[in-house]
Amino acid sequence: MSRAGPLLVCTLALGIFQAAGANPDGAPFVLPGGSDLARLRAGEWILNKDLQDQNGAAASITLFFQAPAERIWGVIISCDYAMSWVDGLEYCEVLEDRGDYALIRQIVDKGWTTPTIDYTFETRRVPFQNMQLKLASGNLKVFQGSWEFITLPDGVLLRHTLVLQPNFPVPRWLVRRTLSRDMPDMMLCLRGLAEGSGSAQASAGERRKCPGVVREDPD
Repeated sequence: MSRAGPLLVCTLALGIFQAAGANPDGAPFVLPGGSDLARLRAGEWILNKDLQDQNGAAASITLFFQAPAERIWGVIISCDYAMSWVDGLEYCEVLEDRGDYALIRQIVDKGWTTPTIDYTFETRRVPFQNMQLKLASGNLKVFQGSWEFITLPDGVLLRHTLVLQPNFPVPRWLVRRTLSRDMPDMMLCLRGLAEGSGSAQASAGERRKCPGVVREDPD
């Protein structure tokens, strides 16, 4: 199975999730103010799991990275890194890559509790600013997503928004619970892989949140 090339991945928990090119709450990503920004700079995250979406569960999470946007971007689009931070990812292949557009196939197997998910999604990208994901084919009913960046003098705010509706019976409450439980660890793993945790020791600690095997220097 191929793991080659850059890949834009947005999967997780129940097999994967959701993110919106058009966010479920319609809200643009703007600089948080006051105490929220202070919390993010201190290493916390802000998770909104109560977004409303008629197609399924929706959530967004924001973290602050003490790393350049280029490095964070490189981790997100790397298939090898994805094997570390995407829970259950067994296969990924870039079917097409034109720079601002890519088509990716992924297979996620989280064990006997859920069916194997095999899906292809397209990504539209403005490097180091935003990425939009949309389902192209596969055994999901709805899969959308976005990664949005705000670059500050001391780092980068990254928001990941997800919207998912599986093509098999599963209670919405279970999807929402899985999101709130698993999204923070996934994003902490991503921050650790990008060396954006504030120190080498902190980044190493956050890499221990990774659900997959961590490869420090992926090909």
